[in-house]
Amino acid sequence: MHWFDELFPRIESFLGEKDSIVISAGLSVSGLQHVGRLRGEVVLANAVAESLRDSGKAVKQILVLYTQDPWKGKDGQLGQFESGDGESYIGRRLIDVPDPKGCHESWVDHYWKDFGDALDEFARKVDITSTTQVYETMEMKENVLELLGKGDVIRETINKYRGRMKYPEGWIPFEPLCKKCMKIGAAEALSVSEDGQVKYRCSCGEEGASSIEEGKLNWRLEWPSLWKVLEVDIEPFGKDHATPGGSRDSCKDIAKNIMGLEPPFGIPYEWVGMSSEGTDLGDMSSSAFKGFTPREWLEMGEPQALRYVYLQANPSKRIVLDLSKMDIYHDHLDSGFRSYWQEQKDEPGELATRTFELSAVGSMLGEDMFVLPYKEASMLTQISPPEDKLDWVVSRLSDTGILQKELADDELQHLSGRLGLAENWVKKHAPETYQVELLERLPDEVRSELTDDDIRSLGVFREVLAQTDWNENALKDAMMQMTKGEGFPVNTRRFFRNLYLAMLGKEQGPRAAPFLSVLKKDFVLQRLDDALQRR
Repeated sequence: MHWFDELFPRIESFLGEKDSIVISAGLSVSGLQHVGRLRGEVVLANAVAESLRDSGKAVKQILVLYTQDPWKGKDGQLGQFESGDGESYIGRRLIDVPDPKGCHESWVDHYWKDFGDALDEFARKVDITSTTQVYETMEMKENVLELLGKGDVIRETINKYRGRMKYPEGWIPFEPLCKKCMKIGAAEALSVSEDGQVKYRCSCGEEGASSIEEGKLNWRLEWPSLWKVLEVDIEPFGKDHATPGGSRDSCKDIAKNIMGLEPPFGIPYEWVGMSSEGTDLGDMSSSAFKGFTPREWLEMGEPQALRYVYLQANPSKRIVLDLSKMDIYHDHLDSGFRSYWQEQKDEPGELATRTFELSAVGSMLGEDMFVLPYKEASMLTQISPPEDKLDWVVSRLSDTGILQKELADDELQHLSGRLGLAENWVKKHAPETYQVELLERLPDEVRSELTDDDIRSLGVFREVLAQTDWNENALKDAMMQMTKGEGFPVNTRRFFRNLYLAMLGKEQGPRAAPFLSVLKKDFVLQRLDDALQRR
């Protein structure tokens, strides 16, 4: 059974007969808004939302941006200010920190853009709000005043979860904004008036007052307050909050025993890491500026491919993304597409089908839809002329027999899009072996790298090719049988080295079968004939 189909009945049981549902998740705009933040806050939440909508529920999906939090001035954040004046903004609300690049009104506007502008590609119908906006609502103001009127019981409850540094009697769990230094959290709240003015004494020496909407609750109160004000029923959250006795447990305690509120159904999820050239670089991080944005993904990949990666794995499992493996991610998506339309499925096929269903954004690809594998797209875009690329590729696919019908407009659009994505990938992140530049002729310096046995191996291959159907599977089978046959002049690795030398002038290249399948058969046979000529 797919992990989602084990989770979803538990959600339905928790909701009972309730028909109007709110799913919410939150993130801090502390820096780079990387694709890892799409996993739980957006994609997982959206999969649940869409499934509930399919069951007849009215669902609102909310993404809360924590913009009222203080800017911490970590190394990655300070490094964004080339002028070196970043330290002067430490402690300010995120919404008050200027854009270090000078192209937007604020830090939040700048770093939200590459995430927010791409969000609709990964999940439809997501409402965006911020803690700054929430604190401006009457519901939140009334909630804050109510909570601050329960200071002693709140202090006792929160102190249960603090090993040291217990809060003293008279502590007010609110962080006012200092109007002089413009920092939040640096001032001690002294009193709160009925009209929402918070008197404070700041570490900068200032004594004054600011409004509730300018400050923020202690985080253990803010989280359940968002549940209450936004009427949250379901909430994915990061694994760091899920430890027994940890942050979410303390917030649930406050929600139940102080606020009289049923906490939402929680779905913990693991972080997303990144790797490069086989090395795990650790988890993506916003404030450390480690990772890549949804906009960067969309330059090279389809949004459904990332959704497929996220929804294939149980949320409890860590995922590591590597932009050099974009072809593999699309292979998985295409496998799900093929399984979806197959009548007879084995267990892996059923799981792939379910993941594909959950991964869909908008309309589903049709049963007879022609989908060019990403690997082939990456090769075709390199050997095609810059002018009329799409027409050339369609003609090439028809000549090789890969394409056996006239493409409809939506198929042409999908093909054109995948070619463009693969072209960007080859330029930016594809492994070197995927770099394809066909030799116009076989130069003497390449010919000199071929021994007599090397040439004989290419001769055997030439004979096999002449009788082989020109498609990827047939070519792969032919090469496997040939290289494992008795008396073949060289070992398998040496043969592929010879083939790449003859075609590309280098000893490595893309997977041979898909590569050859997109070339003209006559061209390949002629090149092998050239290689067979003695030096």
